[in-house]
Amino acid sequence: MARKTLLKLFSTLAAAALISACGPQIGKEAATPKGIAAEHQLALTDVVSSQLAPLSLGGNEYLLLASEKRGLVLVDKEGNEKLALDGGTVERFALHPLEQDSWLIAVYDEDGGELQLRLLDVEEGSPRIRYLAAMATDAPQVAMCFSSQAGRTHLFAIDETGLGHEYVVHPREQAWTFTGLRPLYFGEQVSSCVVDDRRGKLLVAQPPLGIWSLNADAEMDEARQVFIAASDLPEGEFGGLWLDEVNGNLWLTVAEKVMAFNINDPAQGPLFVETLADIEPVSAAVQGEALLALEEESDQVHRFAVPLPQPPEELQAFRGPVEIPRVRASGQTAPVASGGDAADDPAIWVNPAKPSASLILGTDKKSGLSVYDLNGKLVEHFEVGRVNNVDLRPMQHGKFVAIAAATNRTDPGVSLFGITAAGAVEYLGLRNLEMEDPYGLCVYRKGADLMTWVSDKEGAVQLLQIVPGTGNVDWSLRKVASLEVASQVEGCVVDDEMQMLFFGEEDGGIWRLDIAAYLAGEAKPQLIAPVDGERLAADVEGMGFYHAADKSYLVVSSQGNNSYALFNRDGSEFVGHFKVDINLDKGLDGSSETDGLEVSSAALGAQYPQGLLVVQDGRNRMPSASQNFKLVSWADIAETLQLP
Repeated sequence: MARKTLLKLFSTLAAAALISACGPQIGKEAATPKGIAAEHQLALTDVVSSQLAPLSLGGNEYLLLASEKRGLVLVDKEGNEKLALDGGTVERFALHPLEQDSWLIAVYDEDGGELQLRLLDVEEGSPRIRYLAAMATDAPQVAMCFSSQAGRTHLFAIDETGLGHEYVVHPREQAWTFTGLRPLYFGEQVSSCVVDDRRGKLLVAQPPLGIWSLNADAEMDEARQVFIAASDLPEGEFGGLWLDEVNGNLWLTVAEKVMAFNINDPAQGPLFVETLADIEPVSAAVQGEALLALEEESDQVHRFAVPLPQPPEELQAFRGPVEIPRVRASGQTAPVASGGDAADDPAIWVNPAKPSASLILGTDKKSGLSVYDLNGKLVEHFEVGRVNNVDLRPMQHGKFVAIAAATNRTDPGVSLFGITAAGAVEYLGLRNLEMEDPYGLCVYRKGADLMTWVSDKEGAVQLLQIVPGTGNVDWSLRKVASLEVASQVEGCVVDDEMQMLFFGEEDGGIWRLDIAAYLAGEAKPQLIAPVDGERLAADVEGMGFYHAADKSYLVVSSQGNNSYALFNRDGSEFVGHFKVDINLDKGLDGSSETDGLEVSSAALGAQYPQGLLVVQDGRNRMPSASQNFKLVSWADIAETLQLP
């Protein structure tokens, strides 16, 4: 009897072992959760949140949560509620540090259909939220993120249709203001965004396509590219982005996983991948040594104790690009009539009798030449064809006190214009050239003669004399010499007193040529300032001379980095460079992708007491419009660069 009982027990144990090894492990699955389990949960009260973000305030650590019932809710590290907005329905917010113990918050209030700005700070040791401004929107906003640019605060907001906008948000009198900078176009299903200010990149999550990278600076090409492809992520909804700026890691949620990528090199793959037990997070962030995660419409924050990725070595060495000084725009012209890449090159006529009544001539390379006053108002437009570059010099001839010349690509040649003492501009007609594509041009005086250098876009540079006639129709061009160049030349300028030509080889740099010595067969062009990506970034475009009583500067458009470089008179010494920046007081955007420029040292009234720089603006913002020309006071340039 005892033997039978023992055999029966052995059989039962063996069968159980066999079932355990080969059959469904129901009990084991129930005991072992899928993924890492939370070490702690912060229970919230009636919050219903889908986004969290950590922050420090008054020396303490907090969590800010969007609440579909109560607007915004602030809790401490233990989950104790410290304050609530208690109003409106908020699903998304953006958070941005201002000064110490002060945070700017952007929220979309669904109930009011408004994009709102709030300030989170401390009063008598306790946190508080204050209202700053609001702006109605046409559609619900699904993603918002802040950026710091040149000391300003920019806000990116993207709506549910995929239309985004960039705003400069700034205090003005008693309230804050949204100043629209540019539109941005995505598609539907954008879920979140962040900005890496260290590299100036806007990152946008758009399931199911992936995560996009764009230049955050509106004065640069978008340079849109895939930052992380959807194919490199697990299947499922993704896009709850959070940037750990201290450690240089981009965190995102994908289905039930949380991942982190090196912001410098996402192509190396994720630095961190963990499946979270029992939840599908929509928002994740790091606070201290803990990973925090939140489910959609949740009243509970999950805290995980896991090894976190260390900051990459290259992050410690990277300090971001060298900041180029900025000078605010002083004015702008009306946009050119043509769309697309149309505005190109300006010239300045100084009215000797009344300098404040001087004129700006600007080319619309799709239709003709425009004339503006110093307030940027369009005075007249000559529809004479595809004029590209324009320049002028004083020349007393009959009723004219100055002659302007512009290359014309419609019927290859040079269009001539006369300017009277009263500031009236008259068209003198077109003079054809034996040239495939007239492109760059600069005019100068040689004694009593008026001369011009004209470049062929795919060929040599010709030296021509502009020969005046007795009327408007019998002016002519006489070829004097030809100069072979290595590659494309557009921008050029002549120092009339020194009889020295400076021209820009777009991908090469600045060349200098002694004109008299060249004509005598005794000189060749010298490369005096090569493209180096810093002082000069290809393309080298517009050129002009600022001639003051005791100092002269060669000013050059460095199109590749949207800046303007100053050299000494002979071009051998780099003096400094600057960018033309936004002027919020006047509602002006900066300039970028500049082709042509012109500068004058003449005192042009109270606006421009030390002279004026005019530059073509390849991206006309605030609001977006056709290209135009920006006006910059030389006094502001001299102050910024501390010129003598």
